[in-house]
Amino acid sequence: DQPVETLVAALEKHTLGLGIVEDCFADPDVTDAFLTAPVDENRIRVRHDGETLRTNVRLTTDGADALASRFRRSSGRAFSRASPTLAATTDAGDRRVRVAGVTTPVSDGVGFTFRAHDESAFRLPDLVENGTLAPSTAAFLSVAVRRGAAVLLAGARGAGKTTLLGALLWELPVDVRTVLIEDTPELPVRELQSEGRDVQPLRVATGDGASIEPTDALRTALRLGDGAIVVGEVRGEEARVLYEAMRVGAADGAVLGTIHGGGGESVRERVVTDLGVPETAFADTDLVVTLEAYDDGGSRRRRLRAIEEVRRTDDGVGFETIATEGSLSLE
Repeated sequence: DQPVETLVAALEKHTLGLGIVEDCFADPDVTDAFLTAPVDENRIRVRHDGETLRTNVRLTTDGADALASRFRRSSGRAFSRASPTLAATTDAGDRRVRVAGVTTPVSDGVGFTFRAHDESAFRLPDLVENGTLAPSTAAFLSVAVRRGAAVLLAGARGAGKTTLLGALLWELPVDVRTVLIEDTPELPVRELQSEGRDVQPLRVATGDGASIEPTDALRTALRLGDGAIVVGEVRGEEARVLYEAMRVGAADGAVLGTIHGGGGESVRERVVTDLGVPETAFADTDLVVTLEAYDDGGSRRRRLRAIEEVRRTDDGVGFETIATEGSLSLE
C-alpha cells in the first residue's frame, strides 16, 4: 500500500532518471561512481569523502544498455562500436554529474564513470572560503579578467580547472558579451544568463553525427561580436586559431581556457610542440594559473599551485612566478 507519489517517483527514477546511480549520489559526500564493465560481474564502487568504497550493488547488462541509450538520445552522440567512447553531462537527482562511458569493442561491454560537478556555479568568494584560493590571489585574478587578460588554467584531471573557469566568468564586466565554446556542457551558462549576462554558448561535438568542429566554432565566435572568448578546453587545432585571434587583436576582451599541464613550461610545451602554435604567438598569453588536487586527511581538496606571468625574452618565452599557495608577489 505505497502512496501513489512514492510509486511515481520510483518509476521516474528508473525510467527517466539514472536508477540506482541516483541513489549513490543522494549522499552529498559521494563524488564519484564507477560502473566497471562487465557491469553484471562488478559491484558499483563509489568515492565517499575521498575514500573509494565497494558497494553491494551491481547493475544489470540491460540496465547499462538502457543508460547508454538514454545518453545517446540526450547527448546526440553515437556511442556505438564505431564510436565507443562517450563524454556527457546529466542530472542525478538535484546534482549535476559528468559522465564518461566506454563500450565494445574497447571494453567488455558498457561501462561508466560518473563524477559530481556540484561546483559549476561557484564564485571566487566560494573558492576562497573552501581554501582553493587565498583572498589576495582571488582579487588578483578578478582584476586580471576584468582588464581583459589572456589566461590559461592548467592542471591534471580533477584539479579544479573547470570550477575556477566557471568562477572567473562571473568576474567579467557585466556589459561584456561572452562567447563560450565547450564540448561537454559544464560551465554555468544558465546561471549567468539568469543574472542578465550576455553569454552565447557554442556546443562542439566532434566525431558523432552533425557537429561543428572546435576550429569552426572558434571562427564563428570571432564573428559573433566583440567581447570575451572562453574555450572549455584547449586541446587541438583550435589553439592556432585562438592565438592568431589574440595576435591580431580580434578578441578584444578576456580570453580564457583550460589546458592539461603542470605549470608554465609544460603548458608551453603542450601548446607550442603538441598543438603547433608558434612560440611568438604563445607569448601573447598573459598568465598560466596552475591548480592541483591533494589529500587532506582523507578528503580530496584542491588548491592553487602557482600563477605565472608569461614574458617575452631574447630566447623566446620565460615565466615569472607571481603567486603560489597563499602568497602573492607583484612588482
